[in-house]
Amino acid sequence: MQITFKTILILLLMACSIDCHSQTNQTKIKNNIFDASSISQNSIEILNGFSATPNKGVLNTYTVILPEYESVVYISTIGRDKILDGMNRVFSWAAKDLKTIVSQDFKPDSKAGGDPSRNGLLALFKLKNNEYLLLQGVASPKAMSYLVIADDGKLSIDLATFGVDTVSGDIPLITYARGANVYEVFQQAWKNAINTKALKGRTAMRHEKEYPEIFKYLGWCSWEQYRTKVTSDLMVDAMQKIEKSPLPIRWVLIDNGHEHTYKSAEGMNSSRLLSFKANPETFPQGFKPMMEAKTSKIKWTGIWHTMNAHWQGFHPEHEVRELDPYMVKISKNGGLDVLMPKGDSVSSKMFYNTLIGSAKKEGFDFVKIDNQNRQLAFYQGMSNPVEIVSQHAQSLECAALELSDGLMNCFCLDLLSLMNTKYSATSRVSVDYLLNNEAKAKSHLLQSYQNTLWMGQAVWPDHDMFHSSDKFCGRMMAVSKAMSGAPIYLSDAPVDFQDKLVLPLCYSDGELLRPLAPAIPLPESVMLSALTSPQAYRVVAPLQHGAAAFVAYNLMHPSPTGNVTSAFTTKDYEAAGEFIQPKAESWKAPKEGLVYYDWYEQKGGKLENEYKFDLIGFSDKLIQLSPIKKGWSVIGNSNKYLSANAIKSIEYSNKKLKIVMIESGELVVYNPSPISCSVAQKIDYLGNGLWKLYLPEAQKNFEVLITVKN
Repeated sequence: MQITFKTILILLLMACSIDCHSQTNQTKIKNNIFDASSISQNSIEILNGFSATPNKGVLNTYTVILPEYESVVYISTIGRDKILDGMNRVFSWAAKDLKTIVSQDFKPDSKAGGDPSRNGLLALFKLKNNEYLLLQGVASPKAMSYLVIADDGKLSIDLATFGVDTVSGDIPLITYARGANVYEVFQQAWKNAINTKALKGRTAMRHEKEYPEIFKYLGWCSWEQYRTKVTSDLMVDAMQKIEKSPLPIRWVLIDNGHEHTYKSAEGMNSSRLLSFKANPETFPQGFKPMMEAKTSKIKWTGIWHTMNAHWQGFHPEHEVRELDPYMVKISKNGGLDVLMPKGDSVSSKMFYNTLIGSAKKEGFDFVKIDNQNRQLAFYQGMSNPVEIVSQHAQSLECAALELSDGLMNCFCLDLLSLMNTKYSATSRVSVDYLLNNEAKAKSHLLQSYQNTLWMGQAVWPDHDMFHSSDKFCGRMMAVSKAMSGAPIYLSDAPVDFQDKLVLPLCYSDGELLRPLAPAIPLPESVMLSALTSPQAYRVVAPLQHGAAAFVAYNLMHPSPTGNVTSAFTTKDYEAAGEFIQPKAESWKAPKEGLVYYDWYEQKGGKLENEYKFDLIGFSDKLIQLSPIKKGWSVIGNSNKYLSANAIKSIEYSNKKLKIVMIESGELVVYNPSPISCSVAQKIDYLGNGLWKLYLPEAQKNFEVLITVKN
């Protein structure tokens, strides 16, 4: 067959008609009504040739017709009518219907600090045929859409800019997906959005981004322990104590408190930046002492800033005068004058190049950026705030890529931030962690996993810092961070480090054991109101060599008086690979079966249908399931939470097992027959076919040959 240019063109057009069907499907909008009840495939609604001028910031409203459904999860912040900020408090509100979510007595999270917002980012419906339907807003460079629940439970879509300028063009309105696989529904809705012409190249899938080398190692952050009381002496002292600690902490982040700001008794609400230098009173020598405290162990340092430069932007009497042509004065309610970057691309790029460049000049290797989604409210009522903030987000991404070795996104649990993560590979997915607060810890854990379902499409989910010395959940937080695959950083005072809880996270050089994909809730947990239900909330993360790590939590608050009984099964194993990118075939249990390993109990055996257990009070259970091949199963280094990931390679044969460990230590394997190993200092039988081998410690690329005894 002769391949002509015309043939190639036809094939390309056919491919586009498949891959880009979302932009060519017949519209589901008529008379400002979006008919979601007729959705049968994954797509996106684009308003072709749209033109409108905002009315109180909103371009148009579309009524939604929904199919019959049996339950819903609504993703929104707190504060009944809030949409413009507060977006590090994004909750997964699970209920039987939308009306319940906006009812006065619906308060499933006592620590949320307010009522669920009626303005949502996305809504997941469990349909009566056991399929899922996801409706998700879209933040394009010109406008953003979000869902709105009326008091009677009816749903609509608002398309807004929060500004005054007319918007014209082909504008994405809503992305949606329907199917039996809840994970595919989230992925397809995300792909629909980011592959539109409007969003192309503005963000990417998680696997398409380069994960920063720094965040592959254990770190430490000043915030939760010291908050704004940081000083040069305190930071140097902390770094010196970290250097002497047995914990291999490789980077240190100085958080809020170091800034050179205008002094005000009103604190954060009027805090404005004077310069990018350190506070001259608490850092009299600037950041030089911190840089001199770096060692071969503490290789990297990071610094905190906000998207506005500081909480309320620049003070009019600031010292960075070279930025004056690129900033605009904004008068906030109450007469507070602040300076913010102008909305044009030149001003935006200059501002963020200067901000990130200042960190580089001071010697910092990466930057944490806070307060991202609150920026929209500053520009409310101006030309087009969505367009301005989108430009700023793109400028930040480019500046961080060019001028630093990593960007840590914080306070960014919104679609406008997420849909502008062009290069950055990590973002916060939860409210701040808070020391020794049981209720807040439960809420934090739930948010972290639930928000990963949508945010984890584009980024690795940062679960925030934690205290290993937390009396309620030190170990629980360590395990959840391990399951995230994202940056892991302590915030204890160095004298309070709990080594035995931290060392299972990493190797002797501080490199973290990371899953193949971030942990996500198992399907039945996705729709669970975990803080009000006496049921286990269960999550899974895929590991190397076909193994999977599972955690079950008792998150009900207050904790139920009785035990919560749960289990992990072969069917659960088959969900383990669903969040791997790029998407691969669903996992299947091997013919020879699976071995379970209870990490806390240090016991296990061949899985016979299920492994059942009880959760008492605020607690969790960490289980690994590993495949059996030729009679063997490799649990891995039992000193590490993600045991299987400590194994570099495995060669199976009927009588022999050859393993290369990334770093040697204790090794647990399964075989029904007795085994021998010449390099093992001792072998213990744990029962049920499990053997623990005691090997030399901390040797890289350590080879182990295990044989079945005759």
